Order: sequence, then C-alpha cells, then structure tokens
Amino acid sequence: MRRLALPLLLCASASALADDTLVLRGGKVVPVSGPPIENAVVVVSGGKIAAVGRDVAVPDGAKVIDTTGQTVYPGLIDGLTTLGLTEIGSVAGSVDTTEVGDINPNAKAWVALNPHSELIPVARANGITAALSAPEGGLIAGQSAVIRLTGSTPDALTVKTPAAIQMAYPTGRASSEGAKALDEPALKSFEEREKEKKDNQEKDLNRLRNLFEDAKAYAAAVEAAQSGKAKPPKPDPVLEALAPAARGAVPVMLRADEEDEIRSAVAFAEARGLKLILAGGLEAWRCASLLKQNDVAVLLNVLRLPRRRSDPYDAAYANAAILAKAGVRFAIVTDADTFSRNLPYQAAMAHAFGLPADTALRAITLSPAEILGVASRMGSIEVGKDANLVVASGDILDHRTQVSHVLIDGVPQPLETRHTRLYQEFKDRP
Repeated sequence: MRRLALPLLLCASASALADDTLVLRGGKVVPVSGPPIENAVVVVSGGKIAAVGRDVAVPDGAKVIDTTGQTVYPGLIDGLTTLGLTEIGSVAGSVDTTEVGDINPNAKAWVALNPHSELIPVARANGITAALSAPEGGLIAGQSAVIRLTGSTPDALTVKTPAAIQMAYPTGRASSEGAKALDEPALKSFEEREKEKKDNQEKDLNRLRNLFEDAKAYAAAVEAAQSGKAKPPKPDPVLEALAPAARGAVPVMLRADEEDEIRSAVAFAEARGLKLILAGGLEAWRCASLLKQNDVAVLLNVLRLPRRRSDPYDAAYANAAILAKAGVRFAIVTDADTFSRNLPYQAAMAHAFGLPADTALRAITLSPAEILGVASRMGSIEVGKDANLVVASGDILDHRTQVSHVLIDGVPQPLETRHTRLYQEFKDRP
C-alpha cells in the first residue's frame, strides 16, 4: 500500500488539474496590452490565465472551447455604474444608491450590493465582467467598490474596497442644506439667482475644506494615540472614513461637468494633496492640457448632449479623441445601471468621432482597470491575471457582434437574462 500511495496521489492531482483547466483554442486573441494574436490558444487554470500564444500546448484532459472564427477579448470593465445598488428606478425599495444627508463618506456601497439583481446578468451577457459600483447623492456620497459580475453574496461580488470616495463638485444651483424657506420670493432676477448660486457654492466648498482638514487632524490624532503620545480622539465615523482620502491614500472621484467646475475641482484637489479622478467630464476637452499637466484621470460618458448652445452637437462624442490626443488618462463608462450593457457602443461612438479603435477598446478594458487600481488583476489578457474573458463573433464595438462565451475567474457564465427569457416566451406568439 505504501508503494501505491504516491502514484495515486499524483494521479489525483493530475485529474484535479485537468478538471480545473479550460482552453480557448483557434480564435483571434486581442490582449489589449499587446498586438492581436491569430489562431491563438489561451489556457485557463485555477481561475487565472496560465498561458497565451500561438504555439501553446493544450494540457491533457483540459476542456477545450473551439473559438475558430471568433475573437477573444479581456472582460469589459464599466468604470462607473450603480450596478447592484438599484433595480427599478421607479420603485424606491429597490434603490439603495443614496443615504440621507449631504456628507456620507462612511456609506459603503459593497454592504448594499444585491447579487441577485437582474441587471447584472444583462450587462454580463454583453461582455461586461467587472464594474465600479458607486453611491450617489449629496456632496460626499460614500465609498465605491470594484465588483465582478458574478456571485451569490456581496462578498463574492467584491473585488476592491474602497475604490474611491464618491463626491460631487458643488454647483450652487440649489442649496444642499435643505428646502427653501416658504416666504422666499417666487421670482428672482438673473443677478439675484447668480449671487445665490455663488453663495451656496462657496458655503458648500467651505464645508468640504473644513471636512478634509478635520479628517487629516483626526488621522494624526489616531496615530498619536496608537504610539502612546496622546489620548485617542472621540470616535467619528465620518472623519475616520474620509481620512485615507484626505491623506491621498484613497482616490477622490469628483463629479464635475462644466469647464469652470473642472478647473476648480483640479485646484481644490491639488491644494489638499488629493488623488483626483474626474467623473463626468462633459467639458473636459476644454481643459485637456490642465488635466494632462496634473495627471487627472477622467471617466467619460460619451452618449450625452452639450450644455452650451454654442457647442457643436458632437462635443461629447469627440471628447475622448481630444483627451487621447492630449495624453490625458481616461476611461469610457456608462454611468448607469440598466444601460451598462451598452458600454461597448459608448466606445464605438467615440471611435466614430475620431478615437482610434485600439484606444477605444482600451478605454473599456485596461484603462479603467489602471484608473481603479486593479490592472494587476484584470483589463488585459496576460499570464497571471484573472481569467475574465469574452468570446465574440466579431468586433466587440460592433452592435451586430454576438457574445458566445463569458468567463469570470475562469468560470463560464450563463448568458441567459430576463431579456432572453422574455424573447423565448413571446417570439412564437401570433
């Protein structure tokens, strides 16, 4: 029996390895981080990419998926969504994006994730394998999380927490302190409205300035207490959550669209040593040199209309091309939930208005991974990265392309959604 023990152990190990190994063979592989590879082989083992290339041997006993005539892409990443936090916008009980009040840095998106959302498989079926799930509302909405689009629990969905502190640059258009007084005049002159806007904006900016200073002081007090030099400060969940961002350890994702807001947001972050990611960026093309100079990454929603009547109709469509030419780091996002599935078509629109095709693809794969700090795990097809892969009938940016396989962490995902179920149910009715 002693002589048989080692061979039996080796056979069992080999069998387990074969059961865990999946091979995509024969298709065109687009790594994003390098040139496309024709007639390539991708070996997946243990949820990771084990090998990529034309002359890669297929391990004995591995399950093989024939991808001949198809294209293999890294899983798409939607860098700004509310996936998992909302289901039906008109049903308040299914929406968990916003906390009460203006200042909620301690609100954690990953705690509220609904892994059984019908929106997750809908996005996944069109090649999206990861996303940023971000809270909304107020000046500081809370902490966002990078999630994978599979799993039966919030923990199973979660990839990175916190990804960023979600904020909105104060516009001053409406007071964030509460409802207007009942005796306020119904009509105001343009000058009065502009003055009120500036006053409200400055009030909110002062609140943010004070909060970040308080958060730095709170972190210093905690360190002093830990070293025995002082008594610990009174626990404060808001300052505790904001402290890493105040010290530049966690990015601040600040929503701003208009040129003056973007310029002010960059100055605000620079003055406080914040690691800034700009969300929205509708008029980022107007200050591309400033964004490049300060190395500010931008998360762009392409399918938008300009706010200024003087702007061309395609200002938002051409935004990405202008930023790319200026060398600004950016990713293309949907900033949505229901329409997260349309991520590749946002990139396609940017390509149609001047963005090179390879840059458009990178903007929904490797670029968001880099901006969100998960590029060591996803965003490209490279050995050692998570096996998040998409097999498609053609160009993933083409709406006619069909997705045939989606793998997350090396596990094939079902492509059935509520859309396909309804189609099958009603397609043959007279």
